[in-house]
Amino acid sequence: MERRAALLMAACAVGAGKSAYAEDVTVRFATFNASLNRNSLGELAADLDLPSALSVDLTQRYANSADVSGLSSSQREVLQIHNVAEILQKINADVLLVNEFDYDEYGVAGTSSSSQPLGYSSLSAQRFQSNYLSVVHGGADTGRDATSPLYYQYAYTPATNTGLASGLDLDNNGTIGGGNDAFGFGNFAGQYGFTLYSKYEITAVRTFQTFLWKDMPDNLLTSDPSPDATNLANYYSADEIEQLRLSSKNHVDITVNIDGQEVHFLAAHPTPPVFDGVEDRNGKRNADEIRFWADYINGGDQAAYIYDDNGLAGGLAAGSIFVIAGDYNADPNDGDSFANAISQLLSDPLINVSFTPESPGGTLAAVDPDNNGNTNASHIGDPRFDTGDFNDAAPGNLRVDYVLPSSNVDMLGGGVFWPTEADADRPLVGEFGQPGLFSGMPSSDHKAVFVDVAIPQPVPVPAALPLLASALGLLSARRRCRRA
Repeated sequence: MERRAALLMAACAVGAGKSAYAEDVTVRFATFNASLNRNSLGELAADLDLPSALSVDLTQRYANSADVSGLSSSQREVLQIHNVAEILQKINADVLLVNEFDYDEYGVAGTSSSSQPLGYSSLSAQRFQSNYLSVVHGGADTGRDATSPLYYQYAYTPATNTGLASGLDLDNNGTIGGGNDAFGFGNFAGQYGFTLYSKYEITAVRTFQTFLWKDMPDNLLTSDPSPDATNLANYYSADEIEQLRLSSKNHVDITVNIDGQEVHFLAAHPTPPVFDGVEDRNGKRNADEIRFWADYINGGDQAAYIYDDNGLAGGLAAGSIFVIAGDYNADPNDGDSFANAISQLLSDPLINVSFTPESPGGTLAAVDPDNNGNTNASHIGDPRFDTGDFNDAAPGNLRVDYVLPSSNVDMLGGGVFWPTEADADRPLVGEFGQPGLFSGMPSSDHKAVFVDVAIPQPVPVPAALPLLASALGLLSARRRCRRA
């Protein structure tokens, strides 16, 4: 009994002290539409296998703002990948989503409707890690500090609907084939996919690539309130409505184990709400793609209609910790989104919007004297929150990339990687429409967004408590025996 009494005292001492509770863990979540898409099937995988195609001399030439017109097309593409990798090393996120990353399936260019298993990482994703993220950038004569290699032990690459042939005439042009007739726009199978990286173990994955749009209650496909020719039910045929998928790429829920706490990292890339006609099929699809996560995080009856690619139904459990990330192609104030689509997330009480990532570069880009248009001047939104450096004639710069944690965690800070011209890192992002560079940008027309989140840790059960329970049980039984 002396030992049990000692255990009781020890357990009480542990329970009374702060040491009984684990401290919050600060985790950086990030998203970057890195424009790592290419113009032909398998081109990205080839670029990622050729880091030596760009010499140090060429890196220095570009960093010093010298003429880059002598670069080959392959060198320009490799230079862009190096710049993307350097940006990601500077951000040093713990959990990362990279949008517009061409998909390959076990090294074979293309995509399919097959749900990839937990732990799957495409060949391109592996090469990006080994040949770029793991390599030091900057330094020497670049004018930038040398970076440290960035290592991710865990990764996941989901299949994508982009470029996947539907066999349907979805753009109503009288012929079947091409990017507009794919389940998600893409000029070839797998273009514009995405991949995820994590320093924490990925313990579970749910994908929603094949979820049918018509199966969302009150959707804008079959319940479109628009009249006549602008109504999607009049635009699409009955056969098309039966087969159309909601996700233009994929919706993915990866569960990350952060020191014992499960966090759901919800990744997607809804279609741009443009490149269509008066029916606004892309705008309405974008809105319902965004709504999908709003229903999913609320769970219960609101998410009862949802099913994943393995047939599991429902959304998140109440109280789940989550982070929504990706390029959602919807600005809360400006642009062409349908019915302020992103408000479905930004106004949800389950989402923490107490902090908005910003940058000085976004503010200055809106009034840059070299802009080729004046659309930014008519925008309502504050440009410091912008994440896309787009054509200034239209649509102008917008906030379209998001990292949105759940309201049951605290945001500690974050930002948008968009340095000004006075910053040494400026050559990594440049400005819209730079000649001589791949796609006219040093890295991407989107900017990386990151948020630091305090993840609460589960309260550990002190080792003494089971023995304490046993001791108390014996004491109670002994008293009963004495009374008997």
